[in-house]
Amino acid sequence: MPPPKSHILVAEDNPADVYLIREALRENDVDCEVVIVKDGAEALKYVSRFDEDQTTECPELFILDLHLPKHDGEEILTLLRKSERCAKVPVIVMSSVDSPRHRALVGQHQFVRFFEKPRDLGKFMEIGTIVKTFFPS
Repeated sequence: MPPPKSHILVAEDNPADVYLIREALRENDVDCEVVIVKDGAEALKYVSRFDEDQTTECPELFILDLHLPKHDGEEILTLLRKSERCAKVPVIVMSSVDSPRHRALVGQHQFVRFFEKPRDLGKFMEIGTIVKTFFPS
C-alpha cells in the first residue's frame, strides 16, 4: 500500500488567492493534496481535530491568511502551536499588509515564514517556490 499523499492546509477566504496558490504549486511541481478552509471558524475546527481525532493527519505545511472572517490567523496559529501532535507544522503566514506587528508575530513562533501578498501576479507565484523548499524531491 503506498504511503498517504502529503497535504497542505490552506486557510484563505479569497477564491482568487486559492486559485493562485494552486497554480503556483502546480508550476513548481509540488505534488500534494491541498485542503482548503475558507474562514477562521473552519480553520479552528480543523486544527482542533489534530488532538481530538488521532486519525486526522497533520499537514506537512499550513498556509495561513492572517485576515480571515470569524477568527483571525493569530488565534489559529496560537491554537496550532498548542497542539500536542502538530505544533511543529511549518506555517507560511500570508497577509496583504506587511506590518511590524505581523513580523513580530512571525518572530514569536518557530517554524513560521511571512509572505506578503503582492499585487503583481509574478511575485504572487513565488509562493510556489517557497512551498517547494518544504517538499524536497
